[in-house]
Amino acid sequence: MVSIFNIAIAQTSQSNYLFVNVTTRRNSSETTCILSPGADVPNFIVHESVVAYRFAREMNATELANLITAGSPIPKGSCSATILERIQQGGLVSSRLRNNYKAALKAFLEQ
Repeated sequence: MVSIFNIAIAQTSQSNYLFVNVTTRRNSSETTCILSPGADVPNFIVHESVVAYRFAREMNATELANLITAGSPIPKGSCSATILERIQQGGLVSSRLRNNYKAALKAFLEQ
């Protein structure tokens, strides 16, 4: 079974956020950032997973609020600052993250 989740890694404007896709690791997966279950990662990561930067997308605060509602089946969790930084730094070096997202991430990190 393949699990797919999204993690916010940067605020790209006053109301937009950049999300990257976290999915089950496969033989063809990008391995720039590998996440294993543990205390530092969101609790929905239950087996070795990778950040699939090519599926990154922006969402605005309204779209996000509609997804994160009480009783929503969408899993929610948090990760440590160390893990978030690993994911962000991976985005800067990933060959699969679109250049406009890479530029937005870099600008966010330089604030």
